[in-house]
Amino acid sequence: MTENLIKTLESKVDDLVELSTQLKAENMSLKKRVADLQHDKRNLADRHRKANEYIERSISRLQKLEGN
Repeated sequence: MTENLIKTLESKVDDLVELSTQLKAENMSLKKRVADLQHDKRNLADRHRKANEYIERSISRLQKLEGN
């Protein structure tokens, strides 16, 4: 009976180790995805800012042309 209990516990420990390994890999993958998305967000925010500046300059030039 003790032998069966030990084998059952060993099996459960092995399952937990495997699950832990899978979760660690998934966690690393998710952290990389978050970092990539944060990088993309910064790039998009920068592009948005530049586009807004371009539009503002264009509007200003058009207003100057209308004034002449």
